[in-house]
Amino acid sequence: MKLVSVLIFAAVMAFSQQQAQNPAENPAESEDPPQAAAPVDPKLQNVNSQYTVESVRLAGRLQKKLSRNLRRDVESLVGQRFDPQLVQKLAERMGREVHVVVAHRLEKGNAPEQVRVVYEPDQKLWQDDQTRVTKLAYHEKQGVSGGVQAGFEIAGTRFDAGVLSDADSLLEREAGFNVGVSRRLGDRLKIRFEFESLHQQWNPATETALLSNPQVPGLYRERYHTDPTIVVYLTPGLTLTSGLSFEQFQTQYPSVRFEAANAVTTALRYRRRFHASDATAAHEWDAGYNLRAATDLLGSDFAYLRQQFDVRYTLHYGPNAITVRGLGGVTGDDSPLFERFTLGDSRNLRGWNKFDVAPIGGTRLAYASVQYTWKQLGIFYDTGSVWDRSTPARARHSAGFLLAFDREQEGPYLAVGFPIHGGSIVPIFMLGMNF
Repeated sequence: MKLVSVLIFAAVMAFSQQQAQNPAENPAESEDPPQAAAPVDPKLQNVNSQYTVESVRLAGRLQKKLSRNLRRDVESLVGQRFDPQLVQKLAERMGREVHVVVAHRLEKGNAPEQVRVVYEPDQKLWQDDQTRVTKLAYHEKQGVSGGVQAGFEIAGTRFDAGVLSDADSLLEREAGFNVGVSRRLGDRLKIRFEFESLHQQWNPATETALLSNPQVPGLYRERYHTDPTIVVYLTPGLTLTSGLSFEQFQTQYPSVRFEAANAVTTALRYRRRFHASDATAAHEWDAGYNLRAATDLLGSDFAYLRQQFDVRYTLHYGPNAITVRGLGGVTGDDSPLFERFTLGDSRNLRGWNKFDVAPIGGTRLAYASVQYTWKQLGIFYDTGSVWDRSTPARARHSAGFLLAFDREQEGPYLAVGFPIHGGSIVPIFMLGMNF
């Protein structure tokens, strides 16, 4: 028994000496106990998280404008597992540094299970101007509208020119040309000058309606538009445009003479796209407010205040997209015809003819639309009203379906709209393309 006791005592002492020499091997006695394993963020468990970042490419102005620290953080993505949250945060940091909206996309890598991350300024979401774009549209009741715009840049100054024949935007069909010049002053300012020369053609419904509404300013044959403005980039996605607008037009009735509607203009626009952390969904916002104040201080023959707002929200989820839009506006009773609101064209209140809704437009506008698309197929429902202050509002409704090769309808699209009213339902076909 004594021998057994001695052996047990010797074993205990040896074990104690070993633990004293290696305290970290005993979790209970270690000064720095090991941390519990961090749980895996379920947001990172998506189809892209299994890939490794092969390379990162910076496009456009990002190549030269990023700080050294941010560039180093971007380069550290290489060789790591793709983390959608980290990639999105880096895009937001780039946007704050260079004052543009930065988007990212993935490209297939050279090796299996590897991807390339491309960061680029999202010019579509950062456009501040409302200049005319190259487009083609067809409305069964209003005919074809088209325009061609081209430009080039020399030493930081951009020059644009275009021709158009547009019966879709206003009450009249306007045909003519436009020229413009713009220049950036640093990262936050841009100055711009535009000029348009337009000739008008009028629908007989408008001419007839004006005879019973003598208080509405009459028709004009020609219109010249000069617009010097300055654009301020407040934050990524938010721009403020302010300037002057000089409108001269040759009236047709009751006598031929030139009149002016010169105004101070201000526009605020917000465009952003947000990606979900798991890269399965994206939210896109596009909202704007426009103010035109015509005043005799600028030599205007008309004095009025015109306000308009628009908002669009789109949720993209895989092949599905839901878009909700709203428009609203109010203008003075003596506003010229090109300042009055209309509904019933290839984009708004689809399925109606604007000359059946309000042949001389209105001074009040309210409109809403909801649209769902799955891949290229979609359905929509529109409702809205155009009216004057002295007349009651009458809501119109329409529904239909579309085939859009671009879910944002910037590419070719075909739409069929059905006006909803008490009589027969006659569809109206629309085609269009923006570039």
